[in-house]
Amino acid sequence: MNIVYIYEDVPGRGVSNELRCFTPARAINRTKRHTARLLNIIDFELNPRETDQICSTKDVIIFHCNLTESVLSAIQHWKAQNKIVVIDFDIHNNLIGSTNPDYADWHDLKQSISPQDKPINQEKISPITTNQFKWGLRLAHAATVPSRRLADDWREYTDVYYLPNYIDQEIFLNVKLETHEGINIGWGGGNSHLLGFMKSGVLEALHRVCVARPEVKVIIGGGNRRIFDLLLVRDYQKVLIPWVPYSQWAQILSKFDIGIAPLYGKYDERRSWISVLEFMIMKIPWMGSAGPPYFELEEYGRLIRNDPSAWENVLINIIDNINAYKLDASRLPHLFGISQSIDENIEKIIGLYQELLNKQ
Repeated sequence: MNIVYIYEDVPGRGVSNELRCFTPARAINRTKRHTARLLNIIDFELNPRETDQICSTKDVIIFHCNLTESVLSAIQHWKAQNKIVVIDFDIHNNLIGSTNPDYADWHDLKQSISPQDKPINQEKISPITTNQFKWGLRLAHAATVPSRRLADDWREYTDVYYLPNYIDQEIFLNVKLETHEGINIGWGGGNSHLLGFMKSGVLEALHRVCVARPEVKVIIGGGNRRIFDLLLVRDYQKVLIPWVPYSQWAQILSKFDIGIAPLYGKYDERRSWISVLEFMIMKIPWMGSAGPPYFELEEYGRLIRNDPSAWENVLINIIDNINAYKLDASRLPHLFGISQSIDENIEKIIGLYQELLNKQ
C-alpha cells in the first residue's frame, strides 16, 4: 500500500504533525512492505505537477491540515481519481476557547495581535471556517482522530475512526538520564493548555506543595511563559524550558521525577492520551485530571478530581514515597507504554486504510 500524508507546517502544529503524520510515515516505511510520503500543504498547492506525480501513485491520501477551499477542491479531484481520501484531525474546533491561540481562526475572525497578546482589529472572514471543515468531512471517505469523544462528535458528517497517538519508541531510547538534587514535578505543552492549569486546581496545589516541600521544583516544558508566570512559587522552585523539536523531547522528560497532566472543560475532554503515555514509556510516576483522555490508563497512574486539595494530597504522597512510585512506574506502566509504540501497532493503521480501500 502507498500512502501520502499532507500536513501544514505552521507554528503550533509541530507535535501534531509529528504524531499524526511523521511518526506513522516512518513506521510504514520501516515495514518494507508499504510506503509513505510526506508532503507539505504549501508544496502540495504550489507545485501541481509534482503533486500529481506523487498522489497519482498513492492508494490513500491523508489531509492533516486546515480544509481551505483549495484543499476541498483537491479532495474532490482525487476522489474522482479513485483515491481514498482521509481527513485526520486532533482538536474539536467548535470548542476552542478564547485563551487558545487558534481561537480567531476557528471563530471566523481575522485579527492582529497586540504586544500584550490581546486581539485587535477583529473582523469576520468568509467562507466560515467551521463550515469548510464540515464540507471537507462530507467529501472525504473517512476521518481519523486520536480521541474517542472526538470521534463521537463528528460521525454525522462522515465515518470517523479512533486512531490513537502512538509512541515512536526510537525517540525515547538511549536517553541520557540526568542526575539532580530534589524532586522535579514536570509538565510540557503549548498555549492551548492554559485553561487546564487555571481551572483544574493544580496551580494552587503546586504552590502549597512547594511551600511544604522546599526540595521540590516545577518544570514547565515547551516555553509556556503564561503558565510559568502563573506559578506562585519561589523563583528557585520553578524552571521554564524552551520549546524543543519532538526528537529532543524525551531528554526533557528525563528531568522529571513526577509528571502531571491537568485538564479542564469540553475541549480538554477531547485530547489524546499522549502526555501520559510519554510519562509511562519514560518510567515517570504520573497523575492527571480524571477525564476521558486518561480513563483507559487509570490503573497505571493516579487520576485526580479537579480540586487543589486532591492534587496536593496525591503529590505529597508521591514525593514522600518517590522511590516506591518510580519502581512501580518501571513495571506495568512502562510495559504498557512499550505496547503502544508505533511499530507494535502499525498494522492496525494499515488495516484501517485497507478496510477503506475494500469499501470503495
